[in-house]
Amino acid sequence: MNAPVSALRSYLEDICGSAYVSSDPEVLYTYGSDQTLHLHFPFDLLVKPGNPEEISKILQYCNRHNIAVVPRGGGSGVAGAALPVKGGVVLSLERLNRILGIYNVDGYVIAEAGVVTADLCKAVEQQGLYLPVAPSSMSFSFVGGNVATNAGSIRSCRYGTTAQQVMNLEVVLPDGRIIWTGANVRKNATGVNPTQLFVGSEGTLGVITKVVYRLIPRPRTEVMLLAGFCCLEDALGMVMALKAAELSPTATELICENALQLTAAYLKERQPLVQDGINTHLLIEFQEPDQVIMDHRLDAVSAILQQHRCVDVLVATTATEKERVSKLRYAIGEAMNSFGTTYRDVDACVPLSGLQQYIETVTAICNRHQVPLICFGHALDGNPHAMLLLSNKATQAELAALAAAADEIYGYVTTHGGVVSGEHGIGWLQQQYLPLQFDENRLSLTRQIKSMLDPGNIMNPGKAAL
Repeated sequence: MNAPVSALRSYLEDICGSAYVSSDPEVLYTYGSDQTLHLHFPFDLLVKPGNPEEISKILQYCNRHNIAVVPRGGGSGVAGAALPVKGGVVLSLERLNRILGIYNVDGYVIAEAGVVTADLCKAVEQQGLYLPVAPSSMSFSFVGGNVATNAGSIRSCRYGTTAQQVMNLEVVLPDGRIIWTGANVRKNATGVNPTQLFVGSEGTLGVITKVVYRLIPRPRTEVMLLAGFCCLEDALGMVMALKAAELSPTATELICENALQLTAAYLKERQPLVQDGINTHLLIEFQEPDQVIMDHRLDAVSAILQQHRCVDVLVATTATEKERVSKLRYAIGEAMNSFGTTYRDVDACVPLSGLQQYIETVTAICNRHQVPLICFGHALDGNPHAMLLLSNKATQAELAALAAAADEIYGYVTTHGGVVSGEHGIGWLQQQYLPLQFDENRLSLTRQIKSMLDPGNIMNPGKAAL
């Protein structure tokens, strides 16, 4: 930082107002963390601008004085993308929280980056439309953060990640210029479109201030199935059969035995299909435009379940029934934080054909290093979450064991056709593994793009191996 903090504070207060600039230690402590382990980094000032023009002025000043700027959404990240590892300024987007327009005929919505994901989903559904990719953190994540990390969801196996829904972005570049990256139309072959350059960029290339999401008609019928299997092999056989039958479920969530036992103990009250003889669950969801198609899907999946030794299955059609059969799946995160532990999320994605071998390999690695493992998540797109549990009072030996297990897992993933992150991004936690996936030519290109847009390296420095 080439300017005194007092001068920076005075400038930020002139731009945004003193109420939106803070150096209070308690406030800064909250914004120096996200959901990544127990990591925390100190920084100098928190600023909450109210519009892109204020952000433009802030970035111009910080660019001139070589001050680090870390854009922050709802703080829901688990890879540390919003951690201020180089100090400086945390720029919160929470005041940019307006839904600017829902366009039914054209099928898109414009929202500011600080809109809470769940609020946006509710608003578009009230108009008969649907945003199909909403992460499990939707109750407090921001849409700008979803774009910045290219977030996925349980429905990504059908609808893809956030990238597939983004049509256009308003971005403030590091030098203060404000641009729109694309256009609000369904087809656009008008030259180079930089929209996807900023999707997944994790605040390293600029500040996303507005998002244009592509919408689809709201599904008219939705059914959840909770299927219980005696072993992992039978459940994964069912996953492969769903893929082969081209039934296109919107979700296929695997819950392995370790996740099942931990979460059932946490919830205490008896959960559906938690019983002797059932060690693995699949939570399968279908969304369809009419009942005829849904009936066809259910008839087909019923036959496949019988072929793959399903012990029992529950069908949920009402909101109450869906909440009941999905409760255990959505409580896994809470359970992992409830026994004096936290977790390191290994967010790798592997080819579907190698899914069983991946889970078996991860299990063997964790057993060898004596690292507790919880495995669950997005089976049909090859993105099960391997959660490495860590005591809140972990010793150096335990930390070293977890790091060694993670190193081995990522080494396996990147030598077997997989990727380091399926949906949470790279951030602070996973950047060391990028050279395992990309050769030097690919890494060099990324650095050149960063250098061109942000030559002063003020935007979220220390992230994504940049």
